[in-house]
Amino acid sequence: MSLISDLYKLKKEDIKKAVDVFVNAYSDDPMFEKFITEEDKQRAQFEVMTKFCMKYGNVFSTSDNIEGVMAITPHDKGDMTGWRVFRSGGFFLGMKLASLRKIMEQTANALEEAKKDLDIGPYIFLFIMAVSQEFQGKGFGGKFLRAVIEKSEIEKKPIYLETQNEKNVKLYEHFGFHVVKKLNLPDPVNLPMWLMVRDAK
Repeated sequence: MSLISDLYKLKKEDIKKAVDVFVNAYSDDPMFEKFITEEDKQRAQFEVMTKFCMKYGNVFSTSDNIEGVMAITPHDKGDMTGWRVFRSGGFFLGMKLASLRKIMEQTANALEEAKKDLDIGPYIFLFIMAVSQEFQGKGFGGKFLRAVIEKSEIEKKPIYLETQNEKNVKLYEHFGFHVVKKLNLPDPVNLPMWLMVRDAK
């Protein structure tokens, strides 16, 4: 048995609970504080992301109580193209975010450009991870990270992630990640982003 197989794999009926976790955990996220302030848009964004990752990767919790959520995808499936969002059932939800499309495209393009010269080969993309505030500091985030690290070492693939929250950098560094690039997302976003990798041991 692997650590990741011990996690609870989310089902369609768990999506609402997963969205609740994301909205709760990301309440102080710089992007949401600045641009996606309405809760219905936040919920739409996280539902699109959850459905996308269920289609093209895997979405886990520590148990069926959904204390937290972690989504991973293969390196070549992490780009949320319009076609992939449509195929994952998130197209009409995405319509709620139409006013943010230009910002989202600019952000995605900046990240793709930044990743071009990283040369990390095939990797596991830690797409998103969150733990509800009431469960933070109780080891749930560590359980997720240890599971994906074990998967990385079995598959001999590095783990790649992106974070906009500086306080997360220290957490990930504690688990062996290092910053490979820091960039400032272009106007009008104008927020920092840390790109981090944990090499397969």
